[in-house]
Amino acid sequence: MLAVGLSLLSGLGFAGAAIFARAGMQGIKPLPSTLVSLVFSFVPALVLALVFAFSDIRALPLAAFLWLLGLGAVNFLGGRTQNYEAINRIGASRSSTILGTSAVFATIFAMTIIGERPGALVLLGTAAVVAGLIATTGDSIRQGWGRDRRSLLGYMMALVAAGSYGGTNVLAKELTQDYGSPLVITAISLLFGIILLWPLAGREALAGLRASRGDQTFVVYAAMSGLAAAAAIISLYYALQRADVVVVSPIVSINPLLTLLLAKLFIARLENITRQVVLGAAVTVAGVLMVVIGSTL
Repeated sequence: MLAVGLSLLSGLGFAGAAIFARAGMQGIKPLPSTLVSLVFSFVPALVLALVFAFSDIRALPLAAFLWLLGLGAVNFLGGRTQNYEAINRIGASRSSTILGTSAVFATIFAMTIIGERPGALVLLGTAAVVAGLIATTGDSIRQGWGRDRRSLLGYMMALVAAGSYGGTNVLAKELTQDYGSPLVITAISLLFGIILLWPLAGREALAGLRASRGDQTFVVYAAMSGLAAAAAIISLYYALQRADVVVVSPIVSINPLLTLLLAKLFIARLENITRQVVLGAAVTVAGVLMVVIGSTL
C-alpha cells in the first residue's frame, strides 16, 4: 500500500508541475524554462541526498554514474524537455493526457527488458489508454497537419515524452535496486540533466532570469514547477523501489485527471478544456485503472 500511496503522490506532483510550467511559460521559451525548473528540482534533491543518503553517494561505482547519465538524458532531455515543449503548444491538460500513455510504454519496456509479466487485463487497459489518446487528439488529427501543425507537433512531442518517461521508470527501477537510495538516483540524474541541457538553453535561461528581475512571476512559477517535479520524481523512485513497474506506472498516470482539475481551478484562462478532452482523459484513466487491477491479480 505504501507504493500505491507514493505513486498517487507522484501523480499529483507531476500534475502540479505541469500546471506551474504552463502558467510560467508566458514570457520565456520552453527550453530555458525547463532548465530553470531542473535547477529548482536539483537543489532540494541534493540537500536531501546529502543529509539522508551520503553513504550511498560515496559507495557509487563509476558504472553507476554512466547509468545515471543515461537516466538524466532519457528523463530530462527526452522527457521533461519534450513535455514542456508540448505544454507550450497544446496546453497542460491535453499534454498530460498523452503523457498518461507512459504507462503503456513502461509496461512494454518492463516486459521486454526486465521480464515483468502482466496479465491479460493489462492488455485490455492498454487498449483503453490508446482509445483515450485517440479521443483526446481527434480534432487535431481530423484538421490535418497542414491546418493544425502546431497542435500535432505538440502531440508528437508529448508522445515522445511519454515514451521517455516509460523508459525512465524501467531504468529507475533497476538503479534503485542496484545502487540504493532513490534520493541519490534523483539528485545525480538531475545534475546530469542540467549539464546536458545547459549548452542548449543556458544562455537563454540566464537572459530570461535577468529580464525577469522586475517581475518575478516567471521565477516563482518555474521554482514551483521544479519543486513539484522533484517531489514527484522522489516519490516515484521510492515507489519503484517497492513495487513492479507495471503496477507503479499506471497509478502515476492518473495525473491527467488531476491536471484537468488543477487547470480548471487555476489556469482556466489558458486552457480550453472541452468535453472531448475530458472524455479522452476519463477513458485513458479507466484504462490505467484496468492496468492496475490486472497487474495485482
